[in-house]
Amino acid sequence: MKKNIYIITGLGIIIIVGSWFLLSNGFWQFNVKETNKETNNVQKIAEKEVVLVIDDGGGNLKTFSADFKDGMTAFDLLEEGTEKLPLILKTKKYDIGIMVQAIGDKENGQDGKYWLYYVNGQFATAAADKKVIKIGDKVEFKFEKSPF
Repeated sequence: MKKNIYIITGLGIIIIVGSWFLLSNGFWQFNVKETNKETNNVQKIAEKEVVLVIDDGGGNLKTFSADFKDGMTAFDLLEEGTEKLPLILKTKKYDIGIMVQAIGDKENGQDGKYWLYYVNGQFATAAADKKVIKIGDKVEFKFEKSPF
């Protein structure tokens, strides 16, 4: 019985000393810091960009990321993206701003669908050339039935 107590006590001491050694030398903190460095690098890249997603309503998504520029609008991003992807962009200017008429081969009114856009998942209530975007924003143009 005494032998078992000595063995258990010895193992307990080894576990306590080993745990103290690992924690006091920053063993676990080292791994956390490395992960944080990687996350910070990804965040720094994302902090300089904006993302455009074009959804043609048929399950085809086209994604484009661009460097953010001060004063950039959702329409500026769309113009840059359609040029680089390359997609045809048709627009019409109204008093309230520029409205998208067609992207690629999808034109407003086709199948009762229209080009609507969202910024960070929120439906936009201004013309795309009036909607100033921020670093890290995600702008989505979707060809879908209008909720109005």
